[in-house]
Amino acid sequence: MSYSVIDYVAMIGDPVRTGAYVRALRKMVTHDSVVLDLGAGFGFFAVLAAKLGAKHVYAIEPDEAIGLGPALARANGVADRVTFFQGDARQVTLPERANLLIEDIRGVMPLHRERVKVVCDARERLLTGDARRVALRDRIWAAPTRHPAAVRSDIETAGADTYGVDLRSVRPQVVDGWRRAKTRVEDMLLPGGLLGTVDLATVAEPHFEGNARWMPDAPLVVEGFVVWFDAELSEGEGFSAAPGPEQSVHGCLYLPLREPLPVPARADLALRFCAIQAATDYAWTWECTVTGSDGSEIVRTARQSTLGALAVTRGRLSAMSELHRPTLGAEGRRWRDAIALIDGQHSSGEIANALVRTGDRGCTSESEAFDWLQSALQVLESGDATKL
Repeated sequence: MSYSVIDYVAMIGDPVRTGAYVRALRKMVTHDSVVLDLGAGFGFFAVLAAKLGAKHVYAIEPDEAIGLGPALARANGVADRVTFFQGDARQVTLPERANLLIEDIRGVMPLHRERVKVVCDARERLLTGDARRVALRDRIWAAPTRHPAAVRSDIETAGADTYGVDLRSVRPQVVDGWRRAKTRVEDMLLPGGLLGTVDLATVAEPHFEGNARWMPDAPLVVEGFVVWFDAELSEGEGFSAAPGPEQSVHGCLYLPLREPLPVPARADLALRFCAIQAATDYAWTWECTVTGSDGSEIVRTARQSTLGALAVTRGRLSAMSELHRPTLGAEGRRWRDAIALIDGQHSSGEIANALVRTGDRGCTSESEAFDWLQSALQVLESGDATKL
């Protein structure tokens, strides 16, 4: 997922998140600080650290927005003390190890894309052994809730005859899908329960499994769970993405249940939540049990997974088998031809012209082929980090 400049400005404009980071940086940056900013965006925190007196700042960001960083540093009079790299931090070698890490590679959850792997690599290669961090640990919480209004509308639409079309066959995909939700406190049925902690100083595995339990005093009906995190940035500084009127830009993860779950008074309600990294993203699974006061199990819900929300054709499902024997289609042949010509000798115009001449590669004009090639080159030329 690529962020726009507007997305980065929205994150900076969130007083809950950014205010906490600024307070932490003011406490921790000194004239001896060599700072590493991972997931730097266009360099806001990197430039701020330099303005607070850091000896030098290294800002790393894979997104194109970091191209704005050098101009931002010049405009703030710190261009000589901030070095920008575009690319995967795991491909960057610094001239010195940093003794202060700034990091916010979170999404709706602290377990986001390849955050854990990037942080582990930085601990190993880019930081001193006694490096301090502005991002110490994230605590993940959950609470049983009623459906937020937008989720309820989706589920009701997918479970009914809508304009004469019966949509019940798509309901399973709707109820297994997660949402980024700004949940109202009044929709929460019980207080938050701690699922677990991601400690940035010690975390080694990208997967996460957590359990939380509640015992309601009165009977209730649970329709889903809201999941959020509290970020501890430094001693005494942090922020929460918890539901509320001043919720952070991160929002909350909402996980609906397939059917409303009645929970008797004084029964034990338990949630098991897992985050499993699949390629460069995460799949979420969740299931819950209700146990009576005598220890007998009243109900156990089916394990739900965000993978169940994916709409996959039979052909695609077959192609995911280890026994599948792939062949190149027209798009694959276009990629193959382009890759064969990307040798440092042919210009982009020559490659586009060659793609048009092949006839069956989906490009009917050289301008169309050139536009396609520019998109392809963002993938084919990526991987190596570039110092800006």
